[in-house]
Amino acid sequence: MAAVRPTCFCRPDILRKMKPASVLSLFEPASHRKYLASRGIFLPLNLDESFDFVPLGLILANHRSDTPPQLVEELELLALIANSQSAFHFEEECQEIVKRLIEHGDTSVDLAVKILRNAPQIAWKEFDRRALKCQRSFTSFIVALRLSDLPLSEDRLRSAEGILSPWFDNNARTGTCRVRAQEDAAGISFIVRHGDLLNRVGVIADDGTTESKLLRPERLDLIHFRKDTREWLISGVGDRIKDEYRKAFGLSFHGTANALSPSRRYSLEPLLKGKSCLEYRTGPISFAELKSVTVEMPSSQQFVIKRADVFAGLEELRCPGMRPIEATIALKIVGRRPQVKMTIRPEQNTITGTSNIPVVEKWLLATGFSTSNGPAALLDIA
Repeated sequence: MAAVRPTCFCRPDILRKMKPASVLSLFEPASHRKYLASRGIFLPLNLDESFDFVPLGLILANHRSDTPPQLVEELELLALIANSQSAFHFEEECQEIVKRLIEHGDTSVDLAVKILRNAPQIAWKEFDRRALKCQRSFTSFIVALRLSDLPLSEDRLRSAEGILSPWFDNNARTGTCRVRAQEDAAGISFIVRHGDLLNRVGVIADDGTTESKLLRPERLDLIHFRKDTREWLISGVGDRIKDEYRKAFGLSFHGTANALSPSRRYSLEPLLKGKSCLEYRTGPISFAELKSVTVEMPSSQQFVIKRADVFAGLEELRCPGMRPIEATIALKIVGRRPQVKMTIRPEQNTITGTSNIPVVEKWLLATGFSTSNGPAALLDIA
């Protein structure tokens, strides 16, 4: 269960940069104002240049058991989307609303607050766009060649919800399920929100009393459909829920519950060629390095090689019947500070790393670590 942590809005300098109207709008709901009043902040405030934002910042930095959940959620949402990049997406995709709301002198934070209060669906759409970049564990499926791809529509999203909700309800996760989607040239990405199994947690109140509470965590699963390869990447905890997603999205977007079958796309055979297998450069990928490899000998004994020159260790162990069964590769992408690391396990049909990066997929195809199509593979990207 995610911990509640302070956001940038606990910083007095951030609050001071906001227009007074934006600060007041942020705490507009009656529950927010009642909570602030219980902690000595009474709205409306006279937010002139002399106002001391430190007490307000301290309250927002130290949540209590009576902090309104809606306030926590909104602060976390705004902290995620209140940046110049999100403002750019708002202006590009929601021109009419931005034109109506934005005023001279508004910062990206002011604009984010206005959108949250006046068009919350757009704020959550931006949240979804950012969430789709999260790391997840996926299983890869391929669409049967004879079937067509049905276009994205609200009716098909509601169809997927209608198929999935009874399964969640019958498996102790409640019948609540929401499916949202974003489409681009590469494909369609879906976010599925649903309840998870109940958690029993011990809680302690501010007065020191303790009790046990039942809570149902929210889960967020990601699903990607790649148009060029007709591949579905499906996340979720456990094979059962992934299979339900396979059937629901197959029926909703290809007309039959059996439209999607497992694919087998990933291989470590290129490593047997030596360092040259990593020398391919494409677009923004400037560097590739083999970090480690696990090999299995003819005797079934396994060795893990982690050293400065992994390929040299691989050559030392090379013999008839030796085969790599797991390898970690790091890619350096221009303009992206952290390296992208992938751990490929072909026999388990898994690959671990950052998901849904088109340039990484192109590199894997070009180097032979994956194929564009193929029957039967499980892909895990975590």
